[in-house]
Amino acid sequence: MTKPITPDVSIGRVSRMDAINNKSVNEASLRQAEIKLGNFKRALDRFGTEDFGVCLKCKQAIPVGRILIRP
Repeated sequence: MTKPITPDVSIGRVSRMDAINNKSVNEASLRQAEIKLGNFKRALDRFGTEDFGVCLKCKQAIPVGRILIRP
């Protein structure tokens, strides 16, 4: 019969730290994906309007290649 690993055993602490780190990485990835989705939705809302393809900051036309890569 094996003895259970208690919280003060280093392997348990390392596993918990890994889990916390993985959770932080996953949450950051989710936030970035949500930002990208929001940006895409805003661009999609402008599709077909006179604002589509125009930079919101400088009001210059955005090259088609740039729009295809990052709407």
